[in-house]
Amino acid sequence: MPSQVPNLKTALKLINTAATNCDPDAEDDFQNREQYAYMTHFFANPLSVLLGESQSSDVFQKELYESVRNLDSFRRTYMLMEIRRAEEELDRNNYETVKLLLSDDEFLRDTVIAEIQRGRTLLKSVVATVDLVSSLQLCVSTKSSESWPAIYIKAMAGELRNSSTINDILLAVRKLSSDSMCNVLDQLADSPLRDVSTLRDDLRRLESKKDTTDPLRSEHDTHHRSVRATVVAHKVELSKQISSLSEHDLSYTNLVNGVDGMLKDFFQETLITPQDLFLHEVLIYDFKSPHRDVFAPKPRYSIERALSSPRDYLGCSCCKGAQHGLSSTQPATSVLYQLYLESGALINISDLWSAFYTIIGSEEAVDEDAQQERALALFSRGLAELKYLGMIKNSRRKADHLAKLLWNGL
Repeated sequence: MPSQVPNLKTALKLINTAATNCDPDAEDDFQNREQYAYMTHFFANPLSVLLGESQSSDVFQKELYESVRNLDSFRRTYMLMEIRRAEEELDRNNYETVKLLLSDDEFLRDTVIAEIQRGRTLLKSVVATVDLVSSLQLCVSTKSSESWPAIYIKAMAGELRNSSTINDILLAVRKLSSDSMCNVLDQLADSPLRDVSTLRDDLRRLESKKDTTDPLRSEHDTHHRSVRATVVAHKVELSKQISSLSEHDLSYTNLVNGVDGMLKDFFQETLITPQDLFLHEVLIYDFKSPHRDVFAPKPRYSIERALSSPRDYLGCSCCKGAQHGLSSTQPATSVLYQLYLESGALINISDLWSAFYTIIGSEEAVDEDAQQERALALFSRGLAELKYLGMIKNSRRKADHLAKLLWNGL
């Protein structure tokens, strides 16, 4: 497991589950879930060794090669795609690539190392784009502003590229005046966007050439748009008109279109669908069952199973013969519970004791009284534990009966 920064991302289903079920009053609840996700991935997934800093030949054992070849992403990304290309285009190189991936372990190792590095770079770009979108929402006025986790969830699901979040930001950017655009470009100076410094210099040059103190506005700004009403055949028709732009406004419109195109290209390039990556099973953790079992356990199911099959939890050899039935070697509470399942809504205590003693008692006992006293103590303790678990209570209709409160599976 990497000791510095884990090269692992948490995917959509797990984030939604953690965000939905975590306790809002517990500050460390979500953090604990994330830490458990890392622990589960790196200790339970043998393919996590591919995320280590060292990629020596000792790491790539024969079983690891076979595991990689059986991954869904391997079959989808290489086998199906390359074979389809080979069939359609009759490309010899594609056929040889697939053949080497299936037969040559050294070639597969080099490909895996390269694709792991490529996947890390692409996922880092996704996170950087989420940061950019979150900061742009603070700079421009959009219809609705989303939190960083909500944007991240959309990005990891592959839904951010064509979402309303991106469309609202691009629309707001196109309507910005020159002074607001200058602030936005200053905020984007440290972002991974290219040509930001060039666009910022061009904007400052335009600002210095304008004749008035009013900010420059593009053709997308509502300031240049008006609605004209005309009456034709006793009907009112509305039409939109764009007023003529000055030379400086035209130049600023070209600059705004350049910023808009730069953002669109960046979003199209970086906002990928993470589940389409080769080896996404290694780079992304998205298993809900371990978290569901740990952070949303089912205690009743576990208790019922423990009482029905105590050997599954105790691991003792004495109950081996009673795996599918009652035995005197089982705990007294387990014996009473299994008798409890066979009874109706009201349980006669005398009949229950007779059945219990028949199972617990031994015909070869030397001291019958001592054995009966011991069995009675176990019987009383077992009933007390069943009452504590909320399975039985004293019946109000019959003093010598117990009322059954729970049914198995209900």
